[in-house]
Amino acid sequence: MPQSPSPRTWNRIAQILHWTTAAMILGQFVLGWLTEKAPDRQAEFLFGRSHFQLGVLLAGLILMRLFWRLSHAAPPPPPGEPAWRHGLAATAHGLIYLVLIILPISGYVVWVHMREPMDLFSLVVVPTVFTPSPDDESLWSGAWYVHFFAGWILAGLVALHIAAALYHQFVLKDGLVRRMLD
Repeated sequence: MPQSPSPRTWNRIAQILHWTTAAMILGQFVLGWLTEKAPDRQAEFLFGRSHFQLGVLLAGLILMRLFWRLSHAAPPPPPGEPAWRHGLAATAHGLIYLVLIILPISGYVVWVHMREPMDLFSLVVVPTVFTPSPDDESLWSGAWYVHFFAGWILAGLVALHIAAALYHQFVLKDGLVRRMLD
């Protein structure tokens, strides 16, 4: 698909998708933690259901963001940016997208196995695409471990992303961060 020449900053749609995704990921970390630390079953269900519902919305946003990114060229790297650092950034971004695809899939498998309500804020029912065997919990446990560790991998990648942005802002002072703000 042909792409127009890259501007110096990300366009407004990319910026909105980026910051909305960032806020929702933070919300997902908080809800996931609250679900794991819930004092009782009722609180665990409330936080878990909210985590599921926000996860469905986030999955849709990630797909929109991925399609937008694939159809719009990125701004060029800052002048003088070494190829190795640009390549490392591209790899980190690719891994973030990969984990953001793995998380909702594994979370969906866990939620289906829990046989909890699959509605999205009582407006839409998320379809169940498979019926888990009541005698086999291996898929559920595998999906839970994938979801759990993918969440921590995402936390590490997000920390790396933020550290790199701060490095560009305060050490290199190359204006890279402004591309997602202007």
